[in-house]
Amino acid sequence: MILPSTVSPALEHTSFFLVRGLFGKWMHGHFAAPLAALKQMGLRAFIADSHVAGTVDDNALRIYRDTLVRAARKDRLVFLCHCKGGLDTLAAIERFPDLRDRTGAIVLCQTPRESSPILDSILLSSYGDSLRSRLQWTKERLLKIAITVSASRHGCMDLTAKRMTRVISTIDAHRWPLPILSVSSWSDRPTSWLDSYHARLSTIRPQQAHDGQFFLSSLVWPVGEQILLPRIDHAQPTVGGGGFDHGRFWQCLAHLAARRLTC
Repeated sequence: MILPSTVSPALEHTSFFLVRGLFGKWMHGHFAAPLAALKQMGLRAFIADSHVAGTVDDNALRIYRDTLVRAARKDRLVFLCHCKGGLDTLAAIERFPDLRDRTGAIVLCQTPRESSPILDSILLSSYGDSLRSRLQWTKERLLKIAITVSASRHGCMDLTAKRMTRVISTIDAHRWPLPILSVSSWSDRPTSWLDSYHARLSTIRPQQAHDGQFFLSSLVWPVGEQILLPRIDHAQPTVGGGGFDHGRFWQCLAHLAARRLTC
C-alpha cells in the first residue's frame, strides 16, 4: 500500500488511540514502533490508558476518561485495537454515548469473539486430556500461580469461557453504525516467546488455523469489513519479530480507517 506523504486536512481534527491487549504494557517495546510510525505520518496519536490486566469494564472506563483528557473536544476519534483492547474499546463506546458520538472508526486486530483456549486451560482446567506431558501440566500450573500472584486473574477471566459469553453478548446487543475494520491472522510458527502457544493449540484442536493465541474462527467478527492475513502470529503486530514491520502495519490500518471515517 502506498501511504500519503502528508496528512489530509480532514485528519487535522482526528486523534488516533492505540489500545493494548492483555499484558501489553508488560511487554518490552509494546506499540512503541507503531506509535512512532503514526506520529511520523503527522497524525495525532496516543497509546490509550488501560490497566495491564484489567477487566473489560475497568478498562472501558479508563479509555473513556483518557480520551476526555488527551483528545481535543472537537476531535473525532479512531481506535486501533489489539486483542482484548478491542473488547475494552467496544465496551467503552457501548457504555458512553458521548464517546460513541465522537468515534469515527474502529480497527480490531486479532480481537477474539470466543474464549482463549490457553486461559481456559490454565484457569478453568479445560482441555486437560490434551496435555501431552508432565512438563506441560507443570507449566500451566505455574502460569496459573503467576496470574494469581500478579493480581491479573480478574482481567484474564474475562477472556475465559466463564465470562466471555457475557462480554460478547453485551457488545452484540449494541447497534454499530460506525465503520469497523476487523483484522484476523494465522501463523504456522511463533516469532516471539512473549505471546505464542502454537504447540499447545495444536494439541487442543489439531489442524485448525490459529495465530498462536486464538483460533482463526474466533477472530472473525460479524460486523464491518474483514481482512485475513497469513503468517502473522499474535505478538507480531505489537512487538514485531521475524522481519515483520509492525510500524508500517499500523500505518496502513490507520490509513484504511481514516478513509472510512464517519462524518
